[in-house]
Amino acid sequence: MAARVGVLFNGSLVDLVRARPDAADFLSVIPERFWQDLGRDRGERFVPLPDEVALLDELASHHRLVAHGVGLSIASGSTFDIDHVKQLAKWHRRYRFGWISEHLSAVRVQTEVTADHHAGLALPLPWDHDLLEMLCERVGRVQDMLGTRLLLENGVVHTPVPDCDMSEEDFVNALVRRTGCGLLLDLHNLHVNAVNLGIGPDLYIDRLDLDAVGEMHVAGGNRLFGAYLDSHAGACPAEVWRLLRRTAPRCRNLAGVTFEFHESYFPGLGEAGVLKELDRMRAALARPEAPSCRSPNSSALLPT
Repeated sequence: MAARVGVLFNGSLVDLVRARPDAADFLSVIPERFWQDLGRDRGERFVPLPDEVALLDELASHHRLVAHGVGLSIASGSTFDIDHVKQLAKWHRRYRFGWISEHLSAVRVQTEVTADHHAGLALPLPWDHDLLEMLCERVGRVQDMLGTRLLLENGVVHTPVPDCDMSEEDFVNALVRRTGCGLLLDLHNLHVNAVNLGIGPDLYIDRLDLDAVGEMHVAGGNRLFGAYLDSHAGACPAEVWRLLRRTAPRCRNLAGVTFEFHESYFPGLGEAGVLKELDRMRAALARPEAPSCRSPNSSALLPT
């Protein structure tokens, strides 16, 4: 079955999805937008936001929903938020998400004041055996509690960690083999790493077990003080479309491709701009480039 086309939902899309429920094949929703987390020291920690939940119920009645979490911070050594996983599992039972994804990242750190401080951005990860062991145990527990496979998204490399035990690709492939988790391949994140650090996206993709890819993300960005940011600032750059055309046909289990944009950029994009990006996604999936890899599954390139 061909991959479906979706959009990451935000408040600016309410009128569009009501008027054009067929514009996207699915909506990706951030669960944390629909509840308030009052903190671990509260008896009732997660409080649903009534207006937002009513909107989610409306969306669920007309659209296929998938979940894209942002709050788990599964790679943080200082904390593993089991209660957050339980809350996500509760909402999965309620809405039966088509699939659930999260970020392979650490954003929470322990400080002298709190054990759960949010750093404000994804911290650099060491691709070493200790992190792999910790994540294998955590991913297994998360999947058991959710009752479904978890897709993990590759991130932006702000500052690479030197002297790692392995490459990011080998680390991710090992995590997939040992836990059965899936991958959310964010093509714009790869583009950001290429622009800022010269990390080639094609080589990264060729080394990845593409059979594990269940979803892809495409997005746009902008520059600030000489750096290119994954700001979800509007239309996708040409390089992201090239990567989509090249990679999608090699991902045999790809279920969907999602366009992300931040709602603050909607005035410059507009409904017409969103629809144009969705049309370009469908065109890219319908007219893929011939795979340059010698195998449709790049895991053939991994050492044995």
